[in-house]
Amino acid sequence: MKAVTDRSRSFINIGAILLFVAIVVWFIIAVNNTQAASDEQELAAVKRSVENGITLCYSIEGVYPEDLGYLTEVYGVDYDSERFIIHYDCFAANIRPTVTVMEKGQ
Repeated sequence: MKAVTDRSRSFINIGAILLFVAIVVWFIIAVNNTQAASDEQELAAVKRSVENGITLCYSIEGVYPEDLGYLTEVYGVDYDSERFIIHYDCFAANIRPTVTVMEKGQ
């Protein structure tokens, strides 16, 4: 009978270890997913900031800004240039510029 209880304790210990490992793996996956969602939201916020600056400039001046530098200097559009690349393409003063925001390293 003692051998049976030792064996059942061994299974319980192995089960507890496996449960602990599963919880740790789940936690790591959850943290990574949260970080990815946060990065996507920050990327969207940068694009929204540039788009809002373009709209504000057009509503005040009647023309679209020629370049991104003008938006950052005059309208306070701010972003982390170490982390993001913004492609700003302005065709003409009366045509809305196209904006593409990408994270460096992707």
